[in-house]
Amino acid sequence: MKLYSSAISPYAARCRIQILHKQLPIEVLPPPGGMGSAALKALNPVGKIPVLDLGDAALAESWAIMEYLEACFPSPGMRPSEPLAAARQTELVRFTDLYLAPALFPLFLALRGATTQDKIETALAGLQTQLALLEAQFARKPESHQLDLIDAALLPVIWYARLLAAHFGKQDCLAEHPQLSAWWTQRSVMPAAASVLQEMDAGLRTAMPALFAASDD
Repeated sequence: MKLYSSAISPYAARCRIQILHKQLPIEVLPPPGGMGSAALKALNPVGKIPVLDLGDAALAESWAIMEYLEACFPSPGMRPSEPLAAARQTELVRFTDLYLAPALFPLFLALRGATTQDKIETALAGLQTQLALLEAQFARKPESHQLDLIDAALLPVIWYARLLAAHFGKQDCLAEHPQLSAWWTQRSVMPAAASVLQEMDAGLRTAMPALFAASDD
C-alpha cells in the first residue's frame, strides 16, 4: 500500500499519525504528477490528497482511509469497540472538519494580505467560538490512554490553529479552553504525533517562511 501525501496537509498528516503509531507497512509518497495531476485524478477524481493506493483500488478522504486502516489493522486499537464510543469519535471528527477547520480559512486568506485588521479580529473571534464548542464536546470524548483516531485527526488542525492565531497576535488560542490545552500538552508529544507535527513544521517553514518570522525573532 502507498499513501499519497504532503508534509503540510493536515488531512494527510492525520493518516500519517495513524500509520506511524500502528507501524504499518505503508509507503508515504508525494502525489504522482503533483496536485491535481491526471495521474492523481485517476486515483481520486477530485485530484486531492490523501489517497491510499491499494494496488487494485484507491481510497480517498482522510476519515475513510483511517476507518479502513483501523478495520484492516486493529492492533494497536485506536477506536473503541463499544458502538456509542466509536460514534463519538466520528462525531468529534465531523465537528473538526465541518466547523473548526473552516474557521481557519479566513486566517489563511489573511496571510495573502488582502484583508483588514477588523476582518482578522473577526476571524480570530470565530476561531475562538469553534474552539469553545470543541471544548464543550470534549466532555463526551471517549477516554483513551494512548493515541486514538480523534487525536490523529484533530492534532494537525489544532497545530495550524495555534500557529495561525499566534501569527495574528493571539499567542495561545487554547488558553481559555483548559480541557483542550491539557489534551494538546499530553497528546502532541506522543511519538507518532510529535514526529508528524515536526514534519509539518519543516514543510511549512519551507513553503511559507514568513509565517514563522515573528516566532523565530
